[in-house]
This record gives sequence, C-alpha cells and structure tokens, in this order.
Amino acid sequence: MKVTIIPSDGFVSIDGYGFSGLNLSSIDPTVHAVQWYDTHGEVEVKNPVTGKMVANTEITSLEQFQLAIDAWNIRKEEVLAAEAAQALAEAQALAEAQALAEQSQGATP
Repeated sequence: MKVTIIPSDGFVSIDGYGFSGLNLSSIDPTVHAVQWYDTHGEVEVKNPVTGKMVANTEITSLEQFQLAIDAWNIRKEEVLAAEAAQALAEAQALAEAQALAEQSQGATP
C-alpha cells in the first residue's frame, strides 16, 4: 500500500486514489507530509513558523497516522455511496423511460 498524507491540505492518497479537504487538524503541525511505501516510509518535518523543511524521519509504522487513513476510508465510503445512489437513480430513470416507450408503442392512434 502506498500512502501520501499532506495535513495542511487535508489530503490523503492511498494507492493513487486521493481525497482532499479531510480533517487532519490533529496531526502534529510540524508534519509537512508522510510518504509510505508498503512496509516503511518517511515523515517530512517542517518548522511550523517558517514552513521550511528541516528533516525527514524514517518510520516503520503508520499507526500514528491512522486517523488520516480512517478519514480517507470514510470519504471513500461516502463517494461510493453517492456513486451507487447516482447509478440507481439513472437505472430507475431508464426503466421509467422504457416503460413509457412501451406504453406509447402499445397505444393506438
């Protein structure tokens, strides 16, 4: 699993599928970004006053950033639910249109 987290943008990407606008305000303000590569990763650390990068710290667990992954999962479920609702509405509209077409074909002038 590849993960990118950018707290200041509220951005989380997992395996190339990203969402922004997530609430990541509880992540330490010195974290500029997190990059995770299946089994290891790094935290890009910044000075919170100047915004300048000061270090990269290696990590072997994403546990401290689980809230970001949870926020991503919640947004993913919301998007999937919205897409399913849209598909259902489109299918219902198509069925209604087909029913009307069949009714009009059966009507005599």
